[in-house]
Amino acid sequence: MLAVDGDTGQVQCAACGRWLRALGGAHLSAAHGLTAETYRERYGLLLRRALEAPDRRAQRSASTRARVEREPRLREMLERGAAAARSGELAARTRGTMGERGRRSAQRLERQQLLAHNSRRGVEAVQAASDERLVVRARELGFASLEAYLRDRHAAGWSVVRTSAELAVAREKTARLLAALGLPGMLDREHPAELAALRRVGAPDLAAFLRAQHAAGVPVTTIARALGHSPQWLALRARRDGLAELLVPGLTAEQRAAASAWEAGFADAAGWLAHRRASGEPSRTLQAETGLSPQRLARLLRERDRSADVLAERDVNVGLVSSE
Repeated sequence: MLAVDGDTGQVQCAACGRWLRALGGAHLSAAHGLTAETYRERYGLLLRRALEAPDRRAQRSASTRARVEREPRLREMLERGAAAARSGELAARTRGTMGERGRRSAQRLERQQLLAHNSRRGVEAVQAASDERLVVRARELGFASLEAYLRDRHAAGWSVVRTSAELAVAREKTARLLAALGLPGMLDREHPAELAALRRVGAPDLAAFLRAQHAAGVPVTTIARALGHSPQWLALRARRDGLAELLVPGLTAEQRAAASAWEAGFADAAGWLAHRRASGEPSRTLQAETGLSPQRLARLLRERDRSADVLAERDVNVGLVSSE
């Protein structure tokens, strides 16, 4: 029901509660995103119900009748329209217009369906060509089929990245092909690469192995090297199993050198390295033991030489002062 204020001649908008002279398209569209038709439907109004106060509607009707009286041409047009409505001609024209609109709508829908069909055919053709290239590549590598190739590489523990590089295809495509064959994914505990790594260290599962290594204080790099993989490979699987806290960060090369120096009775790594070099140890051996780069090893030795020179000069000065 449309609420009308008899005193002010205003109607109330059911959507926001405002009182207006008329619920025109400007208010309904700007404020609520509605048309007059959708507003009537939403609030249960008759489709021909005017969305304005009765006195305003009466004023507009009177104004329209006065205009018809003043303009003979307008009156003639209205009379012709009324005659066409009474004779049924207007209804026939409406049916013809609606029929033409229906035909145009059907043609538009048909064009859209044709475009969608052609698009699907294009995608299918590209997909078929891609699949054929993969089959040819598998045969070039000595396999009877693409499936045989994928199963062989998967059993060998190849990663998706490595397999994709050999096939010259996107990683997503390789992952979908492996999944279609029901093969375990890279982070699956049953993946051949993980099973082979566990056999290499003689462990029943990764969790047991990591707990034992953590208890012994073994660093990540050493564990990964024992498994035959990178620290990143190990970290991914540790996070998968909720065991990331068991991965002890490894010592840096300088920390390892300092620890070795301390065990040998030296105060610092530079003194220990200088002693080893003076004993005839080649730089290559020192690098292999500590993991220091050639540049860092040389810098530590230079720093040691400078420190020795400073101490020697100080001793000389002390001796001179004492003799005086």
